Amino acid sequence: MKLNLSVPLSIIVDETYGACYEPIVELQTMKVYGYEALSRFRHEDKYIPPNEFFNAIHDNSETFFHFESILKRFQLDNRPKGHRLFLNLDPHVVLENDHVEYWMRLFTTHKNIEIEIIENSHNENLYLIEEFMDWMDEHDITYAYDDFLKPDTLFFTSLFHRANTIKLDMDVIQKIRTNPAYIEVAKGIVKFLKASKRLCLLEGIEDASDLEIAKELGVDFVQGYYFKAHFIEKWNLDYSKVS
Repeated sequence: MKLNLSVPLSIIVDETYGACYEPIVELQTMKVYGYEALSRFRHEDKYIPPNEFFNAIHDNSETFFHFESILKRFQLDNRPKGHRLFLNLDPHVVLENDHVEYWMRLFTTHKNIEIEIIENSHNENLYLIEEFMDWMDEHDITYAYDDFLKPDTLFFTSLFHRANTIKLDMDVIQKIRTNPAYIEVAKGIVKFLKASKRLCLLEGIEDASDLEIAKELGVDFVQGYYFKAHFIEKWNLDYSKVS
């Protein structure tokens, strides 16, 4: 059942939101390179899954934009110091010119950030994302293609060729396990990115065997629950850690 809109509204009004900063690890050195900021929510002392929160507001572009602007400011203000910050941005919050202008003003006031354009697009708004990429290029804001090769998603050719970082979806690991020949597809992508002097990250690292797949692929960075001990969680209010 879809979450009632009153729940996200209550979360924003009561400021019961937070962020989990998930480490992005450089594979060669195994040191933390940066963090991805992920939204966290509580309502009436219960944890609200982020996908339920965003699904509830997704159809109202103005509400979606307003809520996201609050969450992104919180994520930027509470970021781990001294590391690159990756921020997820849904294409549906950049559909209006005033929204784009807001994001440009916000992002240009912060250094060492990279915007993850999440794969949640439809054919009719791809040209708007193209314009958003033009804006980011103009303002020297780097961006990443999130969840690349995720099942049942569009292949956004332009984003693939323009993004600074390609984040391979966790499904790549599963596909390699079920069909070992698929690793050649992933290796080809990594090789292409290296030749293009761009970066590649493998998501979904959960154990040492996943890490070995990453090493065989030769990606630059890895991310996942294997590094859970290094997760950083912060809340707008004084909550204890939510599991």
